[in-house]
Amino acid sequence: MATPKKKSIALLLDSAPGTWTSQEDRHFLLCRELTARGVLPILAYARKLRPEFEAKFRAAGAEVVEANYGKGILDYNRTLKTIVSDHQISAAHIVFFDYFSAIPWLSRLNRVPHIIYEMQNSGAFTAATWKRAALRLRTRVMTKPMTQVIAISQFVRQQLVEAGVDQHKISVRYLGVDTNRFTPDPAARQEWAVRFNINPQEVILSTVSYLRPFKNPHIIVEACGILNQRDVPFRLIVAGGGELLTGLKEQSVSLGISDRAHWLGDWPDPTSLLQASDIFVLASVGEAFGLVLAEAMACGVPVVGSNAGSIPEVVDEGGSGMLARPLDPVSFADKLEQMARDSDLRKRMGTEAVARVRGNFSVERAVAETLRIYEGAINF
Repeated sequence: MATPKKKSIALLLDSAPGTWTSQEDRHFLLCRELTARGVLPILAYARKLRPEFEAKFRAAGAEVVEANYGKGILDYNRTLKTIVSDHQISAAHIVFFDYFSAIPWLSRLNRVPHIIYEMQNSGAFTAATWKRAALRLRTRVMTKPMTQVIAISQFVRQQLVEAGVDQHKISVRYLGVDTNRFTPDPAARQEWAVRFNINPQEVILSTVSYLRPFKNPHIIVEACGILNQRDVPFRLIVAGGGELLTGLKEQSVSLGISDRAHWLGDWPDPTSLLQASDIFVLASVGEAFGLVLAEAMACGVPVVGSNAGSIPEVVDEGGSGMLARPLDPVSFADKLEQMARDSDLRKRMGTEAVARVRGNFSVERAVAETLRIYEGAINF
């Protein structure tokens, strides 16, 4: 009598990370938990992983394969068909793809019984009149095969509903960070102060993101120009590359703060910078979650963020940070100045930030809630 195949869950990931991030922390722990339950996790990345990453996932009991949607639907479908034929696929968990991609339909055509889609993309649904109706119709068609949809914030859930996704399919599950890796480290601040010759009275402001328009980093730079006019001592450290970097540097020169702004470009691991920061700043509008917010807060750093998108769900106003009016550099400057001039306030908020992340946004909680969603959709 043939031995039945082990049930499997395929995570279809439209990415192949060059660095180990909080997303990989979550997938790694999820693989370990699935393996412990007798379920084989299969990670399908867009291209070959770095050898040390692949070895780590395989040690957690996962299979790692390549499935590159960028090579075309037919090529992707051949790869997916092979995955399905080689394993008893109980579910496909689709992450990082747009909800109007063909992946859910390809999964259904390959007879995957449960199709779970996770929405992590930022942005707001703003279409109106006939275009809105057409987009909603397209959404209903493309999402029909999905048996479950994971929204990573209430904001994302609302965007999905407005776009035409069946609200009864949607569950909210926040992202999570490794609170053993992202943890306060008082020594980090001194290391960065030495690196950039920062005086003790200067507060270290940081932001970490790919510098693209919806992140609105120019608002942060403009707010720092206002702080300079108000004689608030600060240094701004920006980690991230992108098409806006050159313009932001020119903006800092025109505002007379080029000696107070430090541009790191692409930075492989922001942990030490976050631990060294006095205040973390994010000016995004339409943020799906803002994982770096939780990472900063886990390091004991209070946050000033836009009162928009999912940010108010992550940052509680007056608790772990402050919320500024979106796209308003004066409002950002006001919040930053209040924090910069009150070290006791920063200390209290930093303590509350750590507790908030550990209670709501830990990687363990994110994985446990993902498993509950699987259990609700899949008999395993």
